[in-house]
Amino acid sequence: MSKKHCFKSITLSNKIAIEFVLFILIIALLPGCASQKGEKKDPFFEKWKIKAEQSKGFSPSARKSVVDLPEKAMEEKAKQEGEVPEIFTAVKPEKLLPSDKISMKMSNIELSVLLRTLAKAVNQNIIINEKVTGKVSINIEDASWDQVFKGILNSHGLAYTWEGDMIRILTVEDMQQDIVRETQRREMERVEPLLTKVVQISFADSEDLKKNLETFLAGKTDGKTHGSVMVDKHTNALILHATRNDIESILPLIEELDRPTPQILIEANIVETSKETARELGIQWGGVYKRNMPGDKTEWVTSGSRSDGILGDTLDPTTGIDPTSGLAVNFPTSGTSITGTAMTLGYVIENLGKHVLAVQLSALETEGKLNILSSPSITTLDNQEAFIESGREIPYQSATSEGTADTEFKSAVLSLKVTPHVIDDKTIKIEIETNKDEPDPTYTTEPPIITKKAKTTVVLFDGQTTVIGGLSKETTSESESGIPWLRNIPILGYLFKGEYKSREMEEILIFITPHILKEKVMDEE
Repeated sequence: MSKKHCFKSITLSNKIAIEFVLFILIIALLPGCASQKGEKKDPFFEKWKIKAEQSKGFSPSARKSVVDLPEKAMEEKAKQEGEVPEIFTAVKPEKLLPSDKISMKMSNIELSVLLRTLAKAVNQNIIINEKVTGKVSINIEDASWDQVFKGILNSHGLAYTWEGDMIRILTVEDMQQDIVRETQRREMERVEPLLTKVVQISFADSEDLKKNLETFLAGKTDGKTHGSVMVDKHTNALILHATRNDIESILPLIEELDRPTPQILIEANIVETSKETARELGIQWGGVYKRNMPGDKTEWVTSGSRSDGILGDTLDPTTGIDPTSGLAVNFPTSGTSITGTAMTLGYVIENLGKHVLAVQLSALETEGKLNILSSPSITTLDNQEAFIESGREIPYQSATSEGTADTEFKSAVLSLKVTPHVIDDKTIKIEIETNKDEPDPTYTTEPPIITKKAKTTVVLFDGQTTVIGGLSKETTSESESGIPWLRNIPILGYLFKGEYKSREMEEILIFITPHILKEKVMDEE
């Protein structure tokens, strides 16, 4: 009886323990479920997030143009009557002459007889003009037939050409007649009927294409263009008026030149900050870059001998640390082993430039360490300049010829010119030119404009950020404080007041990030 009672007690205890453990697990899982529920994405924001990503645009896809030409049989009917005879000249492709070894000894023999004898020795058919005359003596032993044949012709100012399997001997007069016939044949080709075709141009500049095609046509003949190329601006098409052969040569050229060029989205952040903050930013964003390694591995390394300041850890000199995980960079950077001048030109790679840069600039603006003047973005074509300008009109008083005052304005702008060139689908060469105008505040009349420019050419990866600095200005201010009334007493007032002067250096930083817009698939919705 006691054993049974003990067994029931143990079972009851185990049941209570299991229920207690389950209760603890449920309590532990509740926050996780709540957090998962709290992390549910809002469909409204997700919808507009997708629209914002798609609004960047795409690069156009290539299109294949088809231009039909009439059948040659129909074209032949339009040609002038009379056929162009086939002309054989000495410049036709040369067949190999016989190279058999021969021995021959003759004295004072007719040249035509010698040539026929040579041809008979190798069973070669030969045609000799009656104008081929002269006497010749020959004494050769075991010589190659082709060398003997060419030597005799050269000695008498003759040439030869192949007509089928026969050799035709040419005199100087024969060669001149062949040249005349060839010239006449080419002239007859030029009067070949001209065809007119309209070719739609999708991407290239029609005027530039017209100039190139006219140069191409002129280069095929004697420098004169036979036919014409016209531009229809309304439909952006080329009107070709040329021979069939010329059109057949032009069409592949047009298809090769009329290709879509990639579009590049240029994103910029124009920031005004102090010299100290600029230096800190320059050290961080100028020192990290990424490279791909064999085996689908990616390593992040820094320049020089720098080994700290990233994630607060020591940087392995061989593998590096991926700064995109968690907090990308340590701010401010404490490393002192960086060579070069901070904020002259720096690089930031992909996710760093796309995400961390914007977050950090916004955080610094909130802290009052910098002021984001502008964050423009503009899309341009490959090799086409993109221009961004922001500034103001400064009013000033000027005197007219009548002696009255007049208000005029002078521009002071911050401008940015960017010309990208896509090297491949991941690399961009980009020309950057910045200009910053600042009026001299000490002038009350027409203020002189202080201009600072920076111009450079860099090669960046798609999504990489480059930083341009050095557009600095010095601001001097004066202030006074003291006891009211007493500080205005002559001489003694200096005992009751203080004067303060401050001088600050402000830096303009321009972060530029180019993105190659992907090609849009034609059947994509």
